[in-house]
Formats: sequence, C-alpha cells, structure tokens
Amino acid sequence: MAQIDDVSWNRSLRAVFGEGMFAAVGARRCDDWRLDALDVMRLRTDDPRGWRRIVMAPAGSSYGAGSDGPFGAVTPGDIDAAFPVARSGAEQIMVTLQGEWFQTEDIQDFDAREAELFSHARVILERFGADAVFFTNAVSARENPHADMLRREGVYEGFTSHVMDCGVIAVSATEVGIFWSFTTD
Repeated sequence: MAQIDDVSWNRSLRAVFGEGMFAAVGARRCDDWRLDALDVMRLRTDDPRGWRRIVMAPAGSSYGAGSDGPFGAVTPGDIDAAFPVARSGAEQIMVTLQGEWFQTEDIQDFDAREAELFSHARVILERFGADAVFFTNAVSARENPHADMLRREGVYEGFTSHVMDCGVIAVSATEVGIFWSFTTD
C-alpha cells in the first residue's frame, strides 16, 4: 500500500465526495470502535492528522454549529446493523455514493471516469492501512462480504432520517472513517 499525504487525500476527497455527502475521520480511542465511529458521525472529533473533511448536507448546506449532523439519532446498537465488507467492496461502494440512488448508472460519464474514481477510492481507503476492516449498511454484504457491490441490491439498513443513506465505515487500529451519502427524495 502506498503512503498518502494530505495533498493526495484532499484531491481524492474532492473527486469522490461532494454535495450531500459525509467524509470524516477521527482517532480511535476506545476498545469499542463503534463509540469512536459515533464521535465522528456526530462531528465531535477532529481529524487526528488535521486533514480535510467534507460534511455537506443535501442541497449543499452545512450542518449548523453544535449540530450532531445527519447521524444525531444513531446509537452503538444501530451500528451493529453495519455488515463487514471486503476492501474491494468498500471501494465499490465509495464510488457508487456519487450516484443519486447509489448505483453506477446514476453517475455522469461513469464509463469514462470509472478507473479514475476507483483510483481515488483506493487512495482514501489506503489511509487506514492493510489491516483495516470495513463495514457498510448495504444489505448485499450481509450474506457475502465479497459480493459485487457495483451490482448490489438497492436495500440498505438506514442510519439517518433521510429517505435512503449508504456508506462505508473504515476502522484501523488508530483511526475510524465515515464515508456516507444521502438521498432525500
């Protein structure tokens, strides 16, 4: 795995995440990584490396000061509804988050941009190292963590009050990342 820096991180975040998307990382401080994930989801922690995060509400607005963001009602038990997913599946999901319904056919110029988007997804996940584990709320991973997440069913265990939400939780020994997108209608 290649070492990444803040420049490559920022470039890849801008390429993969935009309006109505959530990409943030926090330090791993608890034995139970779900507690650290909740801190990241609720915007109660800063990136331990000081790198950029993208936390944009649908329609391009920001979550207000003191807001818990889109995950305010999530509990550690809710995170139990996240399913383990292989690194390759996590990369696939990261790419599909750009699509309105989290499908590649909803991504503009996907065929021409596929290799580039996957390259950026790999950079983002490389931050967490070779031993990282990944989780998703895409139900396709429930039975098969190695399923093709580009061709998955459009069924998700929702974490928010939005019509639909989908994402990836990345967990390493030192950091937890939350990468999520939302459909509002």
